[in-house]
Amino acid sequence: MSGPHGAPRPVRAALASAALYGLVGIGACSAAGTGNTPGAHAAPAYHLPQPAHVVEGAPTPDSLAGLVVARFATGTQAGFDSVYPDPLGRAEVEYALRRNATRGPGPHRVLWKDGRHAVLLITGTMRPGRGAGLETGGNVTNLVRRFSGLYEAADSGGVWRLTRQIPFDTANFIRAQTLHVALAPGTGSTIVDTLAIDIGSPFGLAMRLNNAAQLATVQLDGNPAEHLFGGGVLWVKAPPRKNLRLVLRYAIANEHRATASGSATAAHAANTAQADTARAYGALNNTDVWHPFFGYDSGHDLAQLSVTATIPATYQLTTTVPQTERVANGVRTVHGESMHPEFLLALIYDRDWRPVTTQIGALRFQTFLTPSFHFSHDTLAALAARVYHVLVPRFGIPLLPSHYLAVVEDRALGNGGFTVRMNNAVISAGNATSLDETALGPSFVFAHETSHGWTMNATGLAANFLTEGWASYSESLLLGDVYGPAMERAFWERMRTSYVTGRDRNGYFGGFEGKQSILGNPDNGRIHYYKGSWILHSLNEMLGDSVFDRGMRAYIAHSGHGPDGYQEFIADMSHAAGRDLAPFIMPWLSETYIPDVTARVAGHALIVMQTQPTVPFDLPLDVELATPSGAVRRQVHLTTRADTVNLGALGPVTQVRVDPDHHFLLRRHWGDTVRFTLRTPAAKTVALFGNFLIKPVPATRHGDVWTVEMPLTEGRYLWLWVVDGKRPSDEEALAAVKAGHGDETAIAGMRTVKPILRLPDADAR
Repeated sequence: MSGPHGAPRPVRAALASAALYGLVGIGACSAAGTGNTPGAHAAPAYHLPQPAHVVEGAPTPDSLAGLVVARFATGTQAGFDSVYPDPLGRAEVEYALRRNATRGPGPHRVLWKDGRHAVLLITGTMRPGRGAGLETGGNVTNLVRRFSGLYEAADSGGVWRLTRQIPFDTANFIRAQTLHVALAPGTGSTIVDTLAIDIGSPFGLAMRLNNAAQLATVQLDGNPAEHLFGGGVLWVKAPPRKNLRLVLRYAIANEHRATASGSATAAHAANTAQADTARAYGALNNTDVWHPFFGYDSGHDLAQLSVTATIPATYQLTTTVPQTERVANGVRTVHGESMHPEFLLALIYDRDWRPVTTQIGALRFQTFLTPSFHFSHDTLAALAARVYHVLVPRFGIPLLPSHYLAVVEDRALGNGGFTVRMNNAVISAGNATSLDETALGPSFVFAHETSHGWTMNATGLAANFLTEGWASYSESLLLGDVYGPAMERAFWERMRTSYVTGRDRNGYFGGFEGKQSILGNPDNGRIHYYKGSWILHSLNEMLGDSVFDRGMRAYIAHSGHGPDGYQEFIADMSHAAGRDLAPFIMPWLSETYIPDVTARVAGHALIVMQTQPTVPFDLPLDVELATPSGAVRRQVHLTTRADTVNLGALGPVTQVRVDPDHHFLLRRHWGDTVRFTLRTPAAKTVALFGNFLIKPVPATRHGDVWTVEMPLTEGRYLWLWVVDGKRPSDEEALAAVKAGHGDETAIAGMRTVKPILRLPDADAR
């Protein structure tokens, strides 16, 4: 990853079962910061969807704040929507109603008022519903991060209504944080955080902080400061002034807890609550919001971070940044310093780690692993070196890994593989069994997480496109380097299928087409992995390696030194290309549809049209024409709804294919009718499932053979059989796919579809 964005900034999920059952291998990298509250950056050039009109209000700003909080805590969706304008906050109420989460009120207050305008602090709480996992302060905080915040209100005819949400980082900056943490495994931690801040707003300082924090002291420049805390927000009354010193003293319980051999499940934690002192490992991860920040995509809280942490000497500890340590009197003291501006640290500890350090050229490579971890230090060091060997010559030295990179086994994450990037550390759960996967994916999870270091400090609405999209793009380069170009092409087929049939923001299958845009979903949704990576892939194909690499180097070079969003990315790419690339890039970010391009020949004219219901894209396309003398290609730069190219005396054309080499994420119209068969005489029901289907399709029986026949567009598809309601296990399906028999006895397989026929229905199923 990079951070909690579907949750906050980076977090990737396990691949095998995901790929088999339609998740297609990617979750949301969980914790390194990328995509929450919009920062105070320039508005996008394209119009974004606006919320429905707010029809209800209140007679005063204070009563309006109370009304909104009450509707959030107990109201219906329609009742809440009638007083609340922001679509992302509305989605949190919808989530709560759908998942039976418990909503509650939080602190609210009028912070500033001038005539007919006011700024309000409005907060709420949300606790996961039954079966949603262990409730923690971090979970509670992140569940309401789109609602709990600052709002502008306006008076119209004696009625006050909310008009918009105000980002926490508006005119405010966190310049540095110096943290002193006393970790007590199994119990909790006490924290003293000294922040250097600049205040430019007239309504004080608001920051995200773990809702379970127990505040003891809030001091501003040495004096007690008026403050409010609740709903995951700490507000401090502060004057507009630079170089202020804010000191916070607070305690926080362990966020991630597990016994020496157990996993961190809610039931287990509840049953062993009295045995916390025997905990063998634990963590304060960056998505736990254990120290304050503005938001997962803000550029105003990228700060120099210093942490000094103490823990019993029987434990090893990583701060996820370059660190030194000493042991005295039974206490291990670890001091970590960020090498560049960053926004959230993690503290992870384990009694059984055996830290090892290797120097790889200028890179200090360190692992924090238990003896039973599946991969050795040397194996991981060699693979990290390979990632650098592939990426550095093209894109330069990464900012965040810089001269330090760690690989950490975080057993508190439970079961899983390499799932997330936190600062300078690639994080794995306790039972990683793969670094890459070539049969079901393909994917390269270790390379994905390692490559996050090049763009981790991206900011703004499209930050996840620039972090998760980049890491997925980098995956393709490593797959190509290790396994060859065919595997790299297979990766892009998987990413296309994932976009067309993957899960949307609510977790429903059916793909993203027509439902979601990158700018419309600043959280860490899967669209950033799929569509986001395709944007970079297409740019690389269109510009060539030299220009693309020059643009990426420029973008990476200023990472962490101010706004670093899609506007800056477009500017750097445009400068490298010598022309404005906004017309090409912006529709991919702002629109909910991908281009739907068709072509036909009329006489001596080639007519190319794009028919998607949104704005035209800027598309430099290859069009392949099948003629009696062989395939002929023509280039068409399509910038409007339709264009015509004179073919001259080319002769009769029997087929017209747009973008035959798949340089762009386009709707496809050519494929074949595919027949799937399974011989299983004893079965009562059989259905076909795969990464191209929203739900299983019932098979038709002919004697002992069950059959499904359907048209599929050109692509690479993973399929499996569901017999009498039972799917094959991951291991069984993986073995079948690797065997590659594809006969009537196979329970799973991979099917490549060629462009044989023009299909009347090119929609995903």
